Amino acid sequence: MRKLFLVPMIHMGTDLGKSTGEISLIKNRLLSQERLEQHEKTISLFWDSIQDYFQRQDVKNMKIFQDGLAAGGEIGKKIAKELALKKSRNFMTLSDLVDKGAMVMKTEDIALIQQEQTLFMNLLKSKHFFSTLMNYLKYKFNQTRLLKKRDMYMAGQINNHLKNGETAALFIGAAHNVACYLDKDIQVFPLKDPLSTNKYFKALSRKKNDREFQTLSSELRCKINGESNA
Repeated sequence: MRKLFLVPMIHMGTDLGKSTGEISLIKNRLLSQERLEQHEKTISLFWDSIQDYFQRQDVKNMKIFQDGLAAGGEIGKKIAKELALKKSRNFMTLSDLVDKGAMVMKTEDIALIQQEQTLFMNLLKSKHFFSTLMNYLKYKFNQTRLLKKRDMYMAGQINNHLKNGETAALFIGAAHNVACYLDKDIQVFPLKDPLSTNKYFKALSRKKNDREFQTLSSELRCKINGESNA
C-alpha cells in the first residue's frame, strides 16, 4: 500500500515569491479591513492545524511533495529552510518535517512554472486597458492547459517515487487536482477538504453569502483529528 496525505493549501504572502507585492495591493483594494483581518487569522489558524497534525505523526522517511518546488534532495531542503526563515508558514511546516527525518522531493517542472509565472506577471504589470485585456486573455487561454500539465507532472513524480509501503505528503494549491492522475493503488487522505478550500477563496472576495464565508472559514481553522478529516 502507498499512502499520500493531501494538504490543500492556503498561501500566505511570503509563499508567493516575487509577485507578493502586486497581489497584496490587489487584495487590499478588494477586501475590507475587517474581512482582510479575518482572512489573515484564518490562514494562520489553518497552518496551526496542519503543523499540529504532523507534530503528532511519525514522519521519519516520509516523502514531501510541494507545489512549486522544482528541486529535491539537499537543494530542495535548502530552499525549504530559506523560505522558512522568511516566515512562510508553508515552508516552516516543511522545515519542521525535514528536521524530523522527512525527505523533500522534486515535485514540479521548472519550465511549466516559469511559463505560468511569466503570463501572470505580465498581467499584473499591465497598465493600459488594451494591454490588460490582451494579457488577461493570454493568461486565461493558457492557464487551464498549464495547470493540467503541472498536475500531470506532479502526479507522475509521486507515482514514480512513492514505493509500496511508503508514505508521502503533498502540499498543493487549492486550484490543482493532482489526485485524479495518481495511480489507483495510492490511498489519498485529505487533511482538509479540497472543495471547501476552493470555495473559501471564491467566497472571500464576495460581499454576499457572508454566512457561507464564515462557515468555510471555521472549517479551515478547525483542528484535524484522526488520520484525516475526509
